[in-house]
Amino acid sequence: MSDLKELFEKGRWYHCFHHEGLTSNGTYDIEQYIKYYKFDADYSGKTVFDVGCSDGYFTIWMKERGASRVCGVDSNKYDGSLAFAPSNATKKDHEVKYMQYAEDYARFRSVYEKFGLDSPNKLLLMSKLKALEVEFHTGTIYDLKTYGEFDVVMCNDLLEHLRDPITAIEQLYFATKEKCIITVSSAMRTGWFRQSNPVITYQGHISGGSFYSLSEASVVAMCKAAGFGKAEVVSRFDMINRVHNVKNSHFVLHAYR
Repeated sequence: MSDLKELFEKGRWYHCFHHEGLTSNGTYDIEQYIKYYKFDADYSGKTVFDVGCSDGYFTIWMKERGASRVCGVDSNKYDGSLAFAPSNATKKDHEVKYMQYAEDYARFRSVYEKFGLDSPNKLLLMSKLKALEVEFHTGTIYDLKTYGEFDVVMCNDLLEHLRDPITAIEQLYFATKEKCIITVSSAMRTGWFRQSNPVITYQGHISGGSFYSLSEASVVAMCKAAGFGKAEVVSRFDMINRVHNVKNSHFVLHAYR
């Protein structure tokens, strides 16, 4: 138990998890903001796909609310290699960041092995701790057809990190049976101009791993171009980055087949 406590407190986490008195030191504490996602109260019998799942907070959350099948996919191999292609100017910084996953496994290897894990994949760790049956696949948002269709598809805080968000949204469309929930971070703040204009601002030269700041109208337009019959922004909020203690502007969009 002491080793697990140390992993929660000092391990490499992206999401905060609360489990049996322990709280992981994640960058984002989603629980504080969950109301903004406008999720249903019950997902009994639904199939759910969490694209770009990272530590899997949303994957676990959906399974706990009755989803029959929940599948997470992420490009992170958890071996120290880069999970995406950052701008060349920031590549070295991201190599250092992703190497922390390999270091995390080396430091807490006995804990991971205790749960039958050969990587520091926090989604798989939390599923073991909570005795939940979920799926995880290493893959890219640019090729989702191999996983089939799901009633509900989620893509949270990923589009802005992609070189090609248009193709990504098209792939989300192919994976969606009913509804796709997209959250965009580093978002353009709404205003008289940005509210209704499909504006995208490039920021790869100044913003680490975020290539774009996306307006709400731009993501709505891309969803409609991909084939979604309806797309609407359902909330806006600022989320605290707990590492840097800064507010990150978000909006949540629901798109329907």
